[in-house]
Amino acid sequence: MVIGITVICCMLLFCLLVGTVYFSKSKLKNTENKLYSRLVIITMIGLVLELLCFFFVAHKDVSSTYRILNEIINRAFLVYLLLWEFLFTEYMFFISFESREKFKERLKKTRKSIIGVLTIIYVIMAIIVIKLPLYYFNDGNYIYSYGMATNVLLLMGGLFIIIDIFSVCSNIKHITDKKYYPLFMLILMMIFVFVIRQINPGITVINSAFAFVTVLMYFTIENPDLKMVNELLRNRELLEDQIEDKSRFLFETSQEIKAPTKNIIGITKAFDKLDNDIDKKDAVRIIGDNANGILFRLNNILDISSMDANKIKVNEDYYNTSVFFNEIKGLIQNAIKDKNIALDFKVSSNVPNSLNGDNVKFKQVLMSVILNCIENTKKGYIRIYIDAIVRYDVARIIINIEDTGIGMDIEKINDILDDKSELNESDTSKLDKLDVDLKVSIKIIKLLGGSFNIKSEEDKGTTFTIVIDQKCKIEELTDIMKDIEKYSSDVYGRKRVLVVDDNKEELFTISNILGKYNIDINTTMSGKDCIDRLKAGEFYNLIIIDDELKGTSALATLEKLKENKKFKVPVVAMLEKDKEHFKKYYLDDGFSDIVLKEDITDEIERVIAKLL
Repeated sequence: MVIGITVICCMLLFCLLVGTVYFSKSKLKNTENKLYSRLVIITMIGLVLELLCFFFVAHKDVSSTYRILNEIINRAFLVYLLLWEFLFTEYMFFISFESREKFKERLKKTRKSIIGVLTIIYVIMAIIVIKLPLYYFNDGNYIYSYGMATNVLLLMGGLFIIIDIFSVCSNIKHITDKKYYPLFMLILMMIFVFVIRQINPGITVINSAFAFVTVLMYFTIENPDLKMVNELLRNRELLEDQIEDKSRFLFETSQEIKAPTKNIIGITKAFDKLDNDIDKKDAVRIIGDNANGILFRLNNILDISSMDANKIKVNEDYYNTSVFFNEIKGLIQNAIKDKNIALDFKVSSNVPNSLNGDNVKFKQVLMSVILNCIENTKKGYIRIYIDAIVRYDVARIIINIEDTGIGMDIEKINDILDDKSELNESDTSKLDKLDVDLKVSIKIIKLLGGSFNIKSEEDKGTTFTIVIDQKCKIEELTDIMKDIEKYSSDVYGRKRVLVVDDNKEELFTISNILGKYNIDINTTMSGKDCIDRLKAGEFYNLIIIDDELKGTSALATLEKLKENKKFKVPVVAMLEKDKEHFKKYYLDDGFSDIVLKEDITDEIERVIAKLL
């Protein structure tokens, strides 16, 4: 008995030390850490219960009160053992299935149902353990309990271990992962406990085995601090790549706008010096071509307000962009292997990993244009650069295809671009081919909701620009940012506030007021952008919105947000002083409060105190 109590006390001390270290650290609120936190807490409770079991079994005959307490404590201890086995099995199930992409989405949808069913099973088993007979042995040297209740508990322990082994076998490729070490140790210790129990049932070490496994798990779970650092470093690398690509994109775009603008300015300055009408007509044509080039950039590429998932015409299924563009690259390399042509093929880090669209027709258009470049390029290079502008759930894919081929004259370019006809029967018959002519390619890209532009000089080469909007999934980077966002909120207590106002001075003033608090401040000048942010999964504790927004009003924005039944974020309207008497109507419309612009500092501080 003395040895048993000593072992329990030692394990309790170890658990207290591990628990103190573990809970003193800031952690991500993920499933793995939540389950382990529960295991640590209940293990310490279980060790205390076991010590109490020794005491009350030894003194159960002192009085009727001691007998009742003995029964309660021993039954509670059995329920605890069952709970530990249950939580450990849930932990093994999680690390085996939820960490695998194949099951991740499915488990998100069925998690509550699975936990509900398992909880019901646990409650039923706990009731059975409580109701079944339980007897006590005490000869002064050994103290233990036995009976049907303990037999059922051992049976359930064996069943739980079988489930654990099944979970491990389902992820057999990662069986050497250190996260499975506690299970292997538990199996070995359960064999040891079974052998000891057969030799001498008075030596009770099962709970000490559970405690030892719990302590071991601390060294096998991911260090939450290290994980956060790794995520931040990884995120920084991704962001640095994206910043570099965006800088390059902005530089090239600015140059593409500056060049035709300078051409227009130069031609207009020289226009009065032209002597005949033919030269003047050529000058006007060149001005028009340059202006169209600028307009294409502004409208079809840089106008992100036109990026709307609802406007995407053809949706098929999600496809992996890395695989998609690698296939195209492979086809090009095969096509030019016997030619004196160099290939420069690059996909920007701005391009999402997964897109939704008609990738078959998209590939058909790209390959048709590229094969046209190969056909008209005898030597030199073909340069292909794929970039993207991502706005929430829409990605604007921009493909520049440049060659050093024979080029085209302006009449041919206009003939290709000015064809406004729809796909006819002759065009449709070509759709099963990988290579179609440029006119059909333009019709297909328009069918997909995209746009097409050509810039060319004879004997110098041609540049094709294809722009198409496609839906995109929330990427892994977004998941990391959500974890970090949640980590920031949980650990540092930082709240997130979105301010919607199309007046720059008011945005600046409100940001300065909020800056005095421990708050993450986000701003936007558009009600539609606010709606898109919330749709894309961004989380805020408070939204402050100007009543006099241009475009989508404050009320219209709120009504759109509330179309999502799960939307519970408090929304505050900013009003001019002369609208104060309408406060009741704004509150009736669903606003959580109003603030008056004339007393903006005091009003914002009041709302922060009330709602945050």
